[in-house]
Amino acid sequence: MFFSSASGNVIDLTTLSSEELYSLLVDGFRANIPASIALILGFSLLGMFLQAFFTAGAIGMAKKASETGDTVISDMVRFGSKNAVRFFLANLLVTLVLLAGIVFVVPGALTIGDLSEVIENPTATVQGMGTLVLGILVWVIYILVINISLSLTPYALVIDELDPLDAIKKGYNFFNENKLDVFFIWIIVVGLAFINGLVSELLGSESTLVSGLTYFVPILILQPLTTVLWTRLYLTMEGRKIYNPYELLSDPDYF
Repeated sequence: MFFSSASGNVIDLTTLSSEELYSLLVDGFRANIPASIALILGFSLLGMFLQAFFTAGAIGMAKKASETGDTVISDMVRFGSKNAVRFFLANLLVTLVLLAGIVFVVPGALTIGDLSEVIENPTATVQGMGTLVLGILVWVIYILVINISLSLTPYALVIDELDPLDAIKKGYNFFNENKLDVFFIWIIVVGLAFINGLVSELLGSESTLVSGLTYFVPILILQPLTTVLWTRLYLTMEGRKIYNPYELLSDPDYF
């Protein structure tokens, strides 16, 4: 759609340079702004909903395993289908809160005015660039603060079966009552992801095996581990009963 609308007919993309392809893409996007925005928004919302389903299911599995010592794939489907819509709405609300931080960038953007000069001549000195950079930095800090303070929102929603607004309030209150524990787990999660990314950056280009491992490690190890850590933290701090495997050894006849 982009290429044909920009050129007026069907063209052979293999004959074009990278600059020509980029120019056609930009022109085609401008010629189809409503359809482009609708397409991007649709895929984004679909991705958020699928993520909500599987993440809610994973939290449900971690909850059941922590409480009973056992879980199965059907638990993921059950918890996912039960909480997907509320989880999706909670994620949408948090995303809107994060996007609200764009107000920090507005003063710098208004000071700069037309960005075409910066694009055409990146080395040129532009008035207000310092304000814009400072605004972006404040926005990044704002995003980090919101992400940390609302880290337990998804877990409160699934474990306590709360609606989106109550889950956000519960997640924030949990953070206020357990700041050090939440921050410690957050550091562990970010640190593991950073180490995996660093290994991929340093060794992935030299070894296909390492590249493949660092690609699947977040999916198969880090994400499940993160879900279990946050779930156990929430259950423990809320005073819930946690399954103890040593109980089976102390009284096997009971089981």
